Amino acid sequence: MKILALGDFHGKFPERLKKEAKKADFILAAGDYANADKIRKILFKHWTNKNLIDVVGNKKAKAMLKESFNSGLKILKELNSLGKKTFVIFGNTDFYKSVKDELFPKYYEKNIKNLKNLILIDRKKSKLKDIEIIGHGGYVDVTDFIRHPLDEDKKKQKIRLERYKKDEKNLFKLFSGKKPKNFIFLTHYTPYGFFDKVKAKKSPMHNRHVGFEPYNKIIKKYQPLLCICGHMHEYQGIKRLGKTIVISTGPAYEGKAALIDIKGQKIKSIKFLK
Repeated sequence: MKILALGDFHGKFPERLKKEAKKADFILAAGDYANADKIRKILFKHWTNKNLIDVVGNKKAKAMLKESFNSGLKILKELNSLGKKTFVIFGNTDFYKSVKDELFPKYYEKNIKNLKNLILIDRKKSKLKDIEIIGHGGYVDVTDFIRHPLDEDKKKQKIRLERYKKDEKNLFKLFSGKKPKNFIFLTHYTPYGFFDKVKAKKSPMHNRHVGFEPYNKIIKKYQPLLCICGHMHEYQGIKRLGKTIVISTGPAYEGKAALIDIKGQKIKSIKFLK
């Protein structure tokens, strides 16, 4: 069974990846379909002080979000057009219902329902032949936001901490019931301390870790065969956390991805497109 794992498209899907996808049996997509570069630049500049509307106004903010939404929808349609069974989760730049942002033009869930080759497994379980796959994507407050409070305002700190604890609780609920064996854990963010130290000097989180420690707890407790993650454009490669192989796919917009060959419930090989 050949799997192409990729993420962080940000509105671009290089032809070389489409060619590789056609050779795969399945595709795992770790989110960030939408291009949010313009929005991110503004948010980084006004980190924690101002939101998008404060900087550009309501009308322009809506136009920027619509442009971003359409760039991600284009990627989802391109993934669907490959004719391969594709398991998708969301990234932090994507448009999904649980965010409930009144500025969002639409949400991707409805579009995905109409794309027959896409299977949304965000915060859900599914089957990939004889291997279970568990997905957990979307935005989370990274652990360093809590350890070293991001917000000066105490009320905002409390809200963020409550949200973090709720996300951790819901993550463990996803694993309640029968203990999964030989499964793949597909996430957008990385585990804490794995491919998560920010190198980009323009980022307000430069030299800080942006992983999510509850993932470490899940991996240590349930020992998935693989943890496949994206989010961090600076990294691509393999690390181990206990018995689990953690894979950072590298950004798809640069033509990067991971090719995984699994026979039965054992990994035959992992190769990277660079």
